[in-house]
Amino acid sequence: MAEQKPKKKKEPILLTKEQQKQVQKRMSELKKKNIKNDSATQTIIPYIEMLKDGICYVEEGRFSRTIEFFDTNYEIAGFDEKNGIFSSWCGLLNYFDDSIDFQFDYENQKQNLDEELEKIRIAEQQDRFNAVRKEYSDMLCKLRKGSKSGYILRKFLTFTISEKSIKAARRKLDSIAQEIVRLFSEISVNAFILDGKQRLEVLYRSLNPSSDERFIFDWGLKRKGGYSTKDFIAPMSARFRKNKFELNDNYGFLTSIDILAGELSDRMLCELLDCGSQVSVSIHIKSFDQLRALKLVRGKLSDVEKMKIDEQKKASMSGYDPDILPQQIKLYIEELNELLADLNSRNERLFNITLTVRNYSKTEKKALLEIEQLKRLVQQKSCKLFPLDYMQEQAFSSFLPVGYNSVPIERTLPTSALAVFIPFTTQELYQEQGCYYGLNSLTHNMIMADRANLKNPNGLIFGTPGSGKSFSVKREIIDRFLKTISDIVITDPEGEYYPLVNYLGGQVIKIASNSTQYINPLDININDDEEDKIANKSDFIMSLCELIVGGRFGLEPEEKTAIDIATRQVYNDFFSHSPIKRRMPTLADLLKALRIQGAIAQRVANSLEMYVTGSQNLFNNRTNVDIENRLVCYDIKELGTQLKKIAMLILQDQVWNRVSLNRELNKKTLYYIDEFHLLLRDEQTAKYSVEMWKRFRKWGGVPTGITQNVKDLLTSPEIENILDNSDFVYMLNQAAGDRDILQEKLHISNEQIKYVTDSGQGKGLIRYGKTILPFEDNFPKDTVMYSLITTKPEERQLLEEKLAKLQQG
Repeated sequence: MAEQKPKKKKEPILLTKEQQKQVQKRMSELKKKNIKNDSATQTIIPYIEMLKDGICYVEEGRFSRTIEFFDTNYEIAGFDEKNGIFSSWCGLLNYFDDSIDFQFDYENQKQNLDEELEKIRIAEQQDRFNAVRKEYSDMLCKLRKGSKSGYILRKFLTFTISEKSIKAARRKLDSIAQEIVRLFSEISVNAFILDGKQRLEVLYRSLNPSSDERFIFDWGLKRKGGYSTKDFIAPMSARFRKNKFELNDNYGFLTSIDILAGELSDRMLCELLDCGSQVSVSIHIKSFDQLRALKLVRGKLSDVEKMKIDEQKKASMSGYDPDILPQQIKLYIEELNELLADLNSRNERLFNITLTVRNYSKTEKKALLEIEQLKRLVQQKSCKLFPLDYMQEQAFSSFLPVGYNSVPIERTLPTSALAVFIPFTTQELYQEQGCYYGLNSLTHNMIMADRANLKNPNGLIFGTPGSGKSFSVKREIIDRFLKTISDIVITDPEGEYYPLVNYLGGQVIKIASNSTQYINPLDININDDEEDKIANKSDFIMSLCELIVGGRFGLEPEEKTAIDIATRQVYNDFFSHSPIKRRMPTLADLLKALRIQGAIAQRVANSLEMYVTGSQNLFNNRTNVDIENRLVCYDIKELGTQLKKIAMLILQDQVWNRVSLNRELNKKTLYYIDEFHLLLRDEQTAKYSVEMWKRFRKWGGVPTGITQNVKDLLTSPEIENILDNSDFVYMLNQAAGDRDILQEKLHISNEQIKYVTDSGQGKGLIRYGKTILPFEDNFPKDTVMYSLITTKPEERQLLEEKLAKLQQG
């Protein structure tokens, strides 16, 4: 009995009933409108079938794949870095041999704006802050709407090969795709291979330019309905004339560029794409075999040499000097000899290219205006824009990122000339539900990023007085408070965060000699199961005692041993009885345990006495404030210099306790330290800070230091690790000396550093991982959020009025 083949598993339909109705409605309309116009659904979409894994069966024996790639910082890179990117781009072009045809498509495509806005809207929560949450959400949506009117530039590389079977094609295409992604990564460009549905969505946006509806497609519905993939992406109507076309309710032109200039600017492509919201460029490229390329150039050189000989004969017969030749012939010979040398000994290849430009508009008049703008731009580059008369349909089909070309217009270029059409300007930084950091100064697109996505989310904020440091910090704090469930802790040496913290229902803890709010430095996490929690606490108490005792040489080894014994005695006694918060040990208990140690601990005990029974006994009390509040701000403005140092060390330990508790709850703790340089001046607080920057990430802590001068981070190799272990650096206006340090340490180019040189308030550079972007933040002043985070006294006076108005609204 013959073995039965297993039945293929049917593809399930994943669309909702409402979405299935939308598809059926579209198919019905398409069928009615295209009974006599078959070109709209079939001939202008030049492939046989799109497969689920993203391989397109273009025509008999031809298969293609598409990779979408993104941007890198090219425009504001330094000279050497720019050259490196350009060289790597040339290397990527040279990867394609004559067996692979490839095509670059740069398309300004309309996005589903409602879908985009839904992703950045902040969901309401069960608290009293939904009014300000809505205000902030509306502001972000408004900024997103203003970003190029809902159009986004997308970049695609489609490559096509010839194979006898899909199985053989798949192996080769996958291998090529992986190598291309790797080559892109070498120039810090993100790229990914599109699957079948993603490629269809790209084609849908190209074929339906004014549609911002969600693309609805399902492989199961395709099978069940007996549809072709073309039915899901086809336009409702298409009409092609001599030098223009109509697509649905759009008017468009397809043109090409005659490259007449000897040299072109590397800004050429970017300037073309900036001529209109729906201007797109496609470049089909076919590589020459290297031997054929050499033969072609030698043949051309022979032809010009023959012209040279003919001209010399004419000159001799006319009685002229035969060495006097037309300048054009000399130039041809020089150029061909140089090209021949490049092909023989340098990293150069020859390519045939077909370059087309497409522009859409809602009205024919606007489309014609864009054509005039394109003509002027191309003319400035010593080139010529010409219409593709009677080839609009072929050019339209060839423009689609499918890997098909039927436009019979080609220009031969070497690698370096082709590479001038480099598609990179500056990276964008946009992550859904990320924190808002302003607008990209170059593209004016929103910068939204989540530091939690970084390998090391530790952060530093630098800026001269008045540059906007505190404003930036408060904006991030309120963003994270409204969008996440993270706990937030602030050390406030200037007493300027309380309006924001009070409004958000946080706990402001004023630490001062005349305050009745107390923090116990001997607090320990009762619920922490970690075995060495007492050892960790002992390390902190030694740092505290060392700061209190002072002196040039700090604590003696015997004194450290005595402190460790006293600490263990205090906590062993605490945990051996009922370990509850109202029995938490205090500095008085530690002093008593030290006295028992005798003469060894006498110096430490005497120094500690002032903080237990003396005038500075504000830390000899059990904690009596809500340190478990989600938002806690420690106001230490009124403390003297010595007490401020001790307080900041104690607060660091409090944060450690908070982080260890939140780790068990899988919850992040954000810690903001204003005037961070105060912690770096003393060995004990600096050492504690370095440990925090090294270990916080593993525990779910995200520290942020705010300071004026970068120099404070270079006082020792250990402290310098803080800068090395910070993947997020927010730089506002910088002093001259600090600019030099940042440029060297963060590898900032001369072009980039200009954005922190005499820059205005709220302007600068943001470093997110390896990405460095210029930003500007013109935060709307007519919002409650602005009133909460501004540091200007005259603007704070309007806060109460705006809050009352918001509550009424």
